[in-house]
Amino acid sequence: MTDYDAPATGVLSIEQRAALDLDVAWLSYRTEFRKRMVQQGYLKHYWRSIFEADMIFCLAAQRYIDGSPITLKELSTYFEVLATPVTVKRHIDDMVAAGTLKRVTDESDRRRQFLIPTERLADIGRQFLQARVDHALAQGFVFDPERAAQIRAQKAAGGQ
Repeated sequence: MTDYDAPATGVLSIEQRAALDLDVAWLSYRTEFRKRMVQQGYLKHYWRSIFEADMIFCLAAQRYIDGSPITLKELSTYFEVLATPVTVKRHIDDMVAAGTLKRVTDESDRRRQFLIPTERLADIGRQFLQARVDHALAQGFVFDPERAAQIRAQKAAGGQ
C-alpha cells in the first residue's frame, strides 16, 4: 500500500474534519442552488461567477439590515482583485433586472445610488441561510455564542 492509499488519520482534528465535510456538503448544495437560481431567473448569465453574486447579495443585505445601504462604488472596493467595477456593475444590472436589488438615489447626493435588497432577495437569503444552518448542524456545529466566547477567551489566554 502506498502512502496516498492509506487513510489520513490524525491529519485533521475532529473540528477541522467536520469543517472540511461541511465545506464539501456546502459545495454540493451550492451547485444545485445555482442551477435553481438560473432556472428561476435570479441569475441571468450562468457563466458569471456565483462567488461574485454571493458577495454582492451578502454585502447588500448585511449593510441594509445594519441601516447603512451600500453604494456601487463601495461594493466595487470589495472586488479590487477579483473583478473590475464594470463586471460588478453588470452583476448589479442583472440583479436589478431579476428583481433582487433596486437602485435608490441618495437624496443628499444625487450622484450616489444605494443598492437595496428586495423582498425577492430576502426570500432567497432565508432559503440560503437556512440551508447553511442545516448543513452546519448536520456536521455537528451548534450556534452557542456563550461557548464560542469561552473558547475565544481560552485561546486568547494561550490555552487550547
